[in-house]
Amino acid sequence: MDIIPLDRDDDVMLKALHGVATRSEAVSRVQPIQRTEEEFLKMARFSFPGEREETAVAVVDGAPVGWVRLFLPERDNLDKSWSQLEVDPEHRRQGVGSALAEWAEQRAETAGRHMLLTEVFVPVGDRESHADREFALKRGYAVSSVEIVRSLPLPVDSDVLAGHESRAAEAMGDLFELTVHVDGVPDELRQGVCDASNRLILDAPTGDVEFEPESMTVEDYETLLAHLRDTGRTMVTAVAVHRETGVVAAYTDLAVPSGDPDVVFQWGTLVLPEHRGHRLGMAVKAANLRELGRLAPERRSVQTMNDEQNPWMVRINQDLGFEIIEEALTMRKAF
Repeated sequence: MDIIPLDRDDDVMLKALHGVATRSEAVSRVQPIQRTEEEFLKMARFSFPGEREETAVAVVDGAPVGWVRLFLPERDNLDKSWSQLEVDPEHRRQGVGSALAEWAEQRAETAGRHMLLTEVFVPVGDRESHADREFALKRGYAVSSVEIVRSLPLPVDSDVLAGHESRAAEAMGDLFELTVHVDGVPDELRQGVCDASNRLILDAPTGDVEFEPESMTVEDYETLLAHLRDTGRTMVTAVAVHRETGVVAAYTDLAVPSGDPDVVFQWGTLVLPEHRGHRLGMAVKAANLRELGRLAPERRSVQTMNDEQNPWMVRINQDLGFEIIEEALTMRKAF
């Protein structure tokens, strides 16, 4: 077995890795993510502004059997790094995962990072005994937090959604203006959405790991929108603006992928602390679901993740009808 750096211009290698990732997802996730080969290649080649990626591939007899992606932020949280590791099911328990994990850990430490974070997805009830968790623990990782993965069957009952919308509208009164946008918010809202998104990592529970605000700019946001268009993804964003100040008080994003015909992904949702208590979280989520039903009525579920120590967002998701399907353990290793 050889561990080699990934050449992201190598179509043959990336197409083979698409197969590895697809087979790995199929046995590792309760609700596996489907991606077309074209979508996978474009995602593998994209680097978000302000973040450096290093990737290694495990090769046996000339064919890839696993890979690891190491993400290194370069403008904030400079003490941290993130990794994503996947091994073809036929080559597990043969040292492939250990070799790739060691490569990522060495690269993170060489880059001056003091912490490496990764996620382990486990079925409900397997939190304490799953093999992937044990693999990480043996390598010196610890569980830092647990997120609950939930799925919302679509379509949402129109009467149920209308009830949530009505109660949210009553709580909001005339203090906020609620709007929904497809493929990016208007120019005048972009800075506000970036400001809210950058503090999401502060306001959402993150266990025993402390973060500093992220640093997405309007230019970064526009780069992301261009990438989503390139991969065929549609983003739906609901925004609540405080009328008196013009501040984006709450927002939420849904991502509709091109490669999976059934699922939609719930991305970030945030309500600024100073504007909580007006049902803004429910307001933006319900508005987005209403637009999603119009835009993509064929979709069958929305998938989301929330820390189990976030009772406010958990309650909103439960009220909307989200059902628990698996758990995501955030594992950390300190250097």
